[in-house]
Amino acid sequence: MLWFSLITLVIALVAIYLTVNILEEVVQVAAVITALICLFLSFVFAPWLVKLMIVVVLLVSFEHHQAQVPPYNS
Repeated sequence: MLWFSLITLVIALVAIYLTVNILEEVVQVAAVITALICLFLSFVFAPWLVKLMIVVVLLVSFEHHQAQVPPYNS
């Protein structure tokens, strides 16, 4: 399962690289769709420990970001 995750992650990274460096819109849209699908599949194929670490990092970074943003006073 880890191999599937790594393969889809590499495909997603290549698609993101192509999105940034290619000027044609159709190719950019196709690369973005490919990257999103591959990133989703990479997450699906990842072991549960990797998924847990991703969720923890996202939660910690979200809380850290919320602490830095001052409240909006209208």
